[in-house]
Amino acid sequence: MRFVTAILAAIIAGPALSEIPKVYIDTGACPGEGCGYNNLYKAKVDVSIFEEPSTSSTSVGIVSAGDTFISKSGEVHTIPTRFDVRRESGPFKPGDEVYVVTYFGEGHFRVFHNGELISADLGFSPWGGGAGKTCDKAEYCFGRLAEELEFTWWLLVLSETGLEGWIVADASIRQVERKS
Repeated sequence: MRFVTAILAAIIAGPALSEIPKVYIDTGACPGEGCGYNNLYKAKVDVSIFEEPSTSSTSVGIVSAGDTFISKSGEVHTIPTRFDVRRESGPFKPGDEVYVVTYFGEGHFRVFHNGELISADLGFSPWGGGAGKTCDKAEYCFGRLAEELEFTWWLLVLSETGLEGWIVADASIRQVERKS
């Protein structure tokens, strides 16, 4: 009977991971507050459009500086970063294996916690104090990133000239208001 109970508990808990991936790809995720899709953006400089979400992919064209485009979807590619739990908080206890893979905003992340992929409030922003390793409010800090969170946000876009493909969402673009 204990064997059946253990199997049922494992099925209900969800899939366990035997190994943390080198790069975690979170399809449809947005890395921060105010992030979304079907938004209008403008290129600040010439921006390459790729066939796939990879700079080693084939370039299908360029969005020229000043041109606009629509974001259709996206992916966040993250190098999982260990989060060291220093004191108990919710489901987290010192010694737990926790790796951060996506930041959603307002302290919320997608993390691997003891082999399970979950959403969790870690109480800080990776863009807050300490170069993303600490939080600004001690009462919320129960852990610390071992290293700065490294990720690339890829946008699937449609340019005003009809080109469709992937661009890196970084400081070379900015969101703009749509004209009514």
